[in-house]
Amino acid sequence: MILDWFSATFWSLLCALIIDRVVGEPKSWHPLIWFGAWVDSARLFIQKPLDSVIKGQKVAGALAWGLAVLPWVFVLLTLFCTLSSSLSWVLSTGVLYFCIGWQSLREHAQAIETPLLKGNFKEARDAVGKIVSRDTDTLTESEISKASIESVLENGSDAVFAPIFWFVMLGAPGVLIYRLANTLDAMWGYKTEELINFGWFAARADDVLNFIPARLVVYTYALCGALHGNATRARRCARRQSLYWKSPNAGPVMAAGAGALGLKLGGDAVYFGKTETRPILGEGREPNVQDIAASIQLVDRGVVVWVILVLILI
Repeated sequence: MILDWFSATFWSLLCALIIDRVVGEPKSWHPLIWFGAWVDSARLFIQKPLDSVIKGQKVAGALAWGLAVLPWVFVLLTLFCTLSSSLSWVLSTGVLYFCIGWQSLREHAQAIETPLLKGNFKEARDAVGKIVSRDTDTLTESEISKASIESVLENGSDAVFAPIFWFVMLGAPGVLIYRLANTLDAMWGYKTEELINFGWFAARADDVLNFIPARLVVYTYALCGALHGNATRARRCARRQSLYWKSPNAGPVMAAGAGALGLKLGGDAVYFGKTETRPILGEGREPNVQDIAASIQLVDRGVVVWVILVLILI
């Protein structure tokens, strides 16, 4: 029975990755759009006035998180209890497909790379502005490339490897909880006056769920960087430089990826009109447009490594 479950998990994983790579993310609709509307309702229903005590805001945020996530997990578990094993397998595969963003990550990066190769900086800046929160109006070619690569490396962990990890560990319910928690962090995890306390639980939940996958991604990027003799550098950068990064999970992932690629990422960046001093991540030269494709290839090789490891482990 356990072996059958692991076998079904592997084939669901493989099929979901193939579907994602071939079909990509739905362009006109996605379940997360509906989830976003549900999340807004949960927040309006529960969030306390901004002048309430900090503890009250945090408790309200935790309750809103539960209201936003747990009903959908309950629905999914109910479906598994009523469907046949074959239909449950189809449902699991579909859930993972909608929770993973491998092809979407590639498309967003290529939307930056293509105009940048043609010297169309305005289009490239507009494209990178869709995936990063920093100001992009005056970015140079190297800065556009850097922002794109940082996003690919970080979201490779968040949108590709972490969903795979939680799917293998806990099946469709696990990956659903992770994906919804990650979406809530993206919606509520900002340090604005409105969200700094209310979104505290969403941000911490995402940190916890990403902690183990992010450390596995560090070793994945290092292993893939071994092809260019950068494995040791990737691990060293992740160990030393991530201590100073504001995110406990993005820091080691991007540092390892930068080390594996032989690039220097991080450094000062402008957010909402203010320059933010960020630590340097990685070692080597400044990135250029060709390195965007290299970062995508690093994630692709990592996916292949994970699929092979899952196959071996089952």
